[in-house]
Amino acid sequence: MLERLGYLLLVIALIAWIYLLAVGLIQAFPEGIIGFVAIAGLGLLFFKVVRDRLRNKEDDYYDKNVKK
Repeated sequence: MLERLGYLLLVIALIAWIYLLAVGLIQAFPEGIIGFVAIAGLGLLFFKVVRDRLRNKEDDYYDKNVKK
């Protein structure tokens, strides 16, 4: 219960931080476009890593079958 509450608070803080970052980048137009491009690039790389990890059957096999 407390762990979920902690994650929820972190997600709310992350959303607020991203919102404020976007507002700041919009106010810094046109230089703010560089920030948007950098954030978009990092976001795409993050989602690629997550997708690759979720699709990797070899990692799943070792997580389930190899003793630690």
